[in-house]
Formats: sequence, structure tokens, C-alpha cells
Amino acid sequence: MSFSTSISGLDAAQERMAVISNNIVNAGTVGFKKGEAQFGDLYSSALQDTGAAAGTGVELTRIRSDFTQGEFQFTSSALDLAIDGSGLFLLRAADGTNEYTRAGSFQSDNNGFIVSDSGLRVQGYQADANGGLLPTLGDLRVDTGLLNQKQTGNVNFAGNIDSRVGIPENAFSIDDPTSFNSTSTTTIYDSAGNAQELALYFVRDPIAAETFTVYAAIDDEVLPGTTDLVFDAAGLLAPDSATELAIVGYQPDDALAMDIAIDLSGVNNFGTQSTTLDFSQDGYPAGELLSFAFDDTGRLISTYTNGQQRAQGQVALATFVNPESLQPMGGNGFAQTDESGEPVIGAPGSGARGSIRASALELANVDITSELLALIEAQRNFQSNAQSIQALNEASTSILQL
Repeated sequence: MSFSTSISGLDAAQERMAVISNNIVNAGTVGFKKGEAQFGDLYSSALQDTGAAAGTGVELTRIRSDFTQGEFQFTSSALDLAIDGSGLFLLRAADGTNEYTRAGSFQSDNNGFIVSDSGLRVQGYQADANGGLLPTLGDLRVDTGLLNQKQTGNVNFAGNIDSRVGIPENAFSIDDPTSFNSTSTTTIYDSAGNAQELALYFVRDPIAAETFTVYAAIDDEVLPGTTDLVFDAAGLLAPDSATELAIVGYQPDDALAMDIAIDLSGVNNFGTQSTTLDFSQDGYPAGELLSFAFDDTGRLISTYTNGQQRAQGQVALATFVNPESLQPMGGNGFAQTDESGEPVIGAPGSGARGSIRASALELANVDITSELLALIEAQRNFQSNAQSIQALNEASTSILQL
């Protein structure tokens, strides 16, 4: 029995050296989590009732994965992601099975899907056409197609009309600068994405000096319908003043008819020069994908040549009650086990999942110095057990020579 006890010690020392060696060789592996060999002592069940039984050896009980945070290394790739927290990326294989990983060295395949180095697709929350995130999990994908144009429907104008201006001498005409007191222009877009020039003209009323009539023109075509802005003595819009100019049924060439609501609630009538503070609208032309990047909440934000931004999805992260019991699968992946519990999946920034660091990778949490010292200790344990076997062999030889 003494021989088997020492042999179990040799096996244990070899197992520990194997785990330590695996840690050392993976010190440069992105997202690697070092292993720790854990052992238990052995006793013969037949001798336990005596209360003075000698142990019969040692056995490897499990190899525990250490999920402490690794250091970050920043990169130039927009698809490199690191988790600052305890979450894991959720990956899905072609057969529908899930894996989990801390290695965020992702890339896109020929269909635009974001995949791991092993070719597994990164899972995340999908987005609708307007960039709104949906509660549906699926394959994250970088859509390189055009962003469709949007017809202008709302315009906002804010600014000041100089209260010191006089009454125009001539009837309003866009061709006569003396027939209006102030003007401002902006670009709007029709349903085909074509740019149109919208101009607003402000004309002081010849009878009620506190009133300004607002005209609108698109591409130098004066539109029917006006509105009157009425100001109080402080230069602010009076309570009974109109605050909107509605354009109804404007028909551009080769596009759908347009209804546009122009918000004028931000107009003042102070004794300073006329100026435009804001002249914005909600339309835009079609745009090509210019760039994309992840934010700290894991949203994939695409920027287009028309200045628009859209979320194309959001990375999903999983947490486990007992992540140390996840089964290593190779390729930096882990699989769920009965001991790890069920994954709890959610968005970055919620729970204990942590936030996303874009264009960064989490390095292995292996301390080479500590591992080398542990390797020396394991080697000494191996040598000690080998010496025990040698001593037992010498004792057995002596007994046989009696």
C-alpha cells in the first residue's frame, strides 16, 4: 500500500505540473483563464472506523478555472472587445450549441456576421430599421448596405428678428430684398432623397408693429399659406401667437407630396440684429456606411456618409452563479455544466456583467513568475515522492535479504 500511496503523489505532482505548464504556454493567449489543480486526500474506507487510519494517497478532484480580471491591451480593430466585469461573450455554433468566452478578438466573415477566431457567431440583441434595440437575441452582423433616405417632416427654427426694423415699403416678393425684414434658409429632403432649399421670410405688419408674417418658399417657389408671429413688449411670443407654419401637400418633382410642420416657438423679437440660432430638420439623403464602432454598453453604432448614426445591435453578455465550474472547450471557449448553473443573459452595464471596452483585448490572467515558482514546488513534490518510492524499495530489498 505504501508504494501506491507514493505513486498517487507522483501522479498528483504530474497533474499539477501539467496544469502549470498549460498556464505558462497560454500566457500570451487572449482571454485565457488560468487553471488551478485542486486535490483531495484518500483514506481506505475499511480503516476509517479505527480512528487512527493512515492515508492512502492523494487524487485530483478538479481543475478550477480562475476568472479574475486580466489586463487590457488596446488595439486598432473596431471588432476587438474586452469585458470590464464578470460577464462572458455568448457564441453560437452552426448546430445551435452555445459557448462562452472572455476572448473578444472578433472579426467579420464574408456575410458580415461577427465571429470568433473559431468561427462561432457572436450573439446580441437585434435592432430595427430605426436603430431601436429589440429584446430578440440573434447573430450580430455589420450591415454594409445603404441607409435609406428619409423625407423631411419636421423643421425647427429658432432665432431673433430685430425689433428695431421698419415696415417694408413694397409688397412681399422673394426677388425684392426690401420687401422683407429677415430671411433664413436650410436644406430639406424629399422622399427620393433629393435636396430642396427651404427659405423663411419675416415681414413686419404695416398696421400691427408687434406682428411679423412668416412666408415659406421651396427652391424659390413661394408656398401658399402664411402664419403670424405676435410678440409682447418683452420681445417674446405672446400667449395668443401662432408658433407653427404648416406646409401641406407640397409636390416636388419625381417624389411624393410633402407635409412639413415648421416649429417657430423659438423665435424672439429683441432689439439686436436678426440672427439664426437653429434651423434644423429631420430628413436626410441615402448614405453609405462610413465606419462602425462599439460603445461601452456594447451597442454596434454605424456612421454613414449622410451624417446619420444607427445602432445595428448590442452585444449580449452571460453570467453564471459558479463560473469556475464551466468546462473548457479549447479555442478560449467554455461550456455550461450542471455545477456552473444556467446562464443569465443580459446587456452590458446591467447586473454584474460589466461594461465593454472597445478596440481592446483582455490578456491572460497568468503571472509567469508565480507559475514558475509553483512549477518548482510541484517538481520538488514529484522528487520527494520519487524518493519515497526509492526508500520503500530499499526497505523491501532489505527485508527480502533477511
